Amino acid sequence: MSEQRIRVKGHCLTLKELKADGKLKTTLRAYCGYGRNGFTLNKKEGDGCTPVGTFPLEFAFGTQKEADFARIIKPNKLSYRQITPTSYWSGEREDYNAWVETSQRQMPASEHLADYPVQYKYAVSIGYNTQNPTYGAGSAIFLHCKGPKGWPTAGCISIREEKMLELLKLLKPGAGIEIAG
Repeated sequence: MSEQRIRVKGHCLTLKELKADGKLKTTLRAYCGYGRNGFTLNKKEGDGCTPVGTFPLEFAFGTQKEADFARIIKPNKLSYRQITPTSYWSGEREDYNAWVETSQRQMPASEHLADYPVQYKYAVSIGYNTQNPTYGAGSAIFLHCKGPKGWPTAGCISIREEKMLELLKLLKPGAGIEIAG
């Protein structure tokens, strides 16, 4: 087990850390939202469900400049990507379920990240279907800030911005997430 693990069960998100004595300690609890259509073991693109399983946390991203993010999230240990006007999360077959920077082509099946300034002010990429992705099995699964329209998401996990900031200050590389449904 990694040193840190986030667990999502229903509307409860907990961060547990493995301490030097070998015991797990809960270091953060938060109410969370998830996919508007619940949880699934058989994720499909556009189904509105959150995938069940254990996944790595890949990197943080958001609308903040990298220097501002690092100053806010001291000591920041996760790698960080800043959203730009040309940032997309691809739903296209040729680069499915990956971050793409482009202003050269149309990406109608993709998510334009800058269109979600509240949700993606602070976010973390969940490594669901990102290594050797299967086209159509679901993309753009994130842990992000709660949106202005409430708790349900298109398949991500959402928490309040202040809890996201707390979480980002605690997370270390190698952390994972277990989504139990």
